[in-house]
Amino acid sequence: MKSFLDDETQVILKDPMFTLSEIAKHMGARVIGDDTIHIQGVSSFETAQKNHLTFITKPEYLNLLSTSHAAAIIVSSPLQTSKPQLVFQNPKLGFAKALELFDRPKEFKPGIDPRSWIEEHSTLDPSVTVYPFVTIRSRCNIGKNVILYPGVYVGPDVVIGDDCILFPNVTILASTQIGKRVLIHSGSIIGEDGFGYIWDGKQHYKVPQVGKVVIEDDVEIGANACIDRATTGQTHIGMGTKIDNLVQVGHNNQIGKFCILCGQVGLAGSVHIGDGSLLGGQSGVADHLKLLPGSRVAAQSGVLLELNEKEPVMGYPAVNAKQFFRMIAALKKLPDLLKTIRRLEKEVEELKRK
Repeated sequence: MKSFLDDETQVILKDPMFTLSEIAKHMGARVIGDDTIHIQGVSSFETAQKNHLTFITKPEYLNLLSTSHAAAIIVSSPLQTSKPQLVFQNPKLGFAKALELFDRPKEFKPGIDPRSWIEEHSTLDPSVTVYPFVTIRSRCNIGKNVILYPGVYVGPDVVIGDDCILFPNVTILASTQIGKRVLIHSGSIIGEDGFGYIWDGKQHYKVPQVGKVVIEDDVEIGANACIDRATTGQTHIGMGTKIDNLVQVGHNNQIGKFCILCGQVGLAGSVHIGDGSLLGGQSGVADHLKLLPGSRVAAQSGVLLELNEKEPVMGYPAVNAKQFFRMIAALKKLPDLLKTIRRLEKEVEELKRK
């Protein structure tokens, strides 16, 4: 295994520049206009500068196109403009694909820094990058091209698949299994004890948490997220699911494929989330509940009862979104209704006196 000390050189990518034809090839887009112009960056419509590529999805931006500094634009269908265009069915997706070419510079320092701690009986592919102050406990298996940034802790019996990146100060506790191409951002903790206690008549008696966490391929976990190990069995995160910052996933959760959990979502224990579900920021789901595939939970909603529909829900407790808006509309009428009730009560009292 090559050490950092074998080569002190550090290779940093220079600011990239691509021709429009090169970007089109990467995106799979069609070019209208001069495809030889050079693009130095990708920006939003409002902030695009000279030699930048931007995109248009809103019709109101068409009138402002002549005033934009952008050198070229991504569009869903050709426009009447002198600017070169990249025609792509979904301009936002095209924008994301173009951004891949202009990703933030990366450092290449393959090998294991001698200031890291690696215990016996662990297997690391020769292509891994292990930065200073990383701890890898015994019996771990770490795949190809994995990058472990400073301060990462990998507990015993952990498996990390190919092409994963663990950013600084990530903690992976015992027996966790991580698939391929998983990104885990700084400060996240995977595999800590689930929150399980039983009242024994005098105090809260801790239930041992002897399960594990299994994360499938292409999952991304934001900063300072917490995913609890199962009491028994496993907490499972499905392929392609994206978890935002500060999310709490309780023990024995089963999260399906291609789900989105936005910031500060909280899931109690043994929750089942169906494939393709979306949970808005600060929403929560009570323990042992199941959400159907494709469920939509609005921000700050609290799911307290089983939902047997795929229609979006919102509110606390969460109800069908249409019902929620009717409730809000009725709530606005309450002050006038109270006035009416008080007036009617006075009239009733007067009738009684008569």
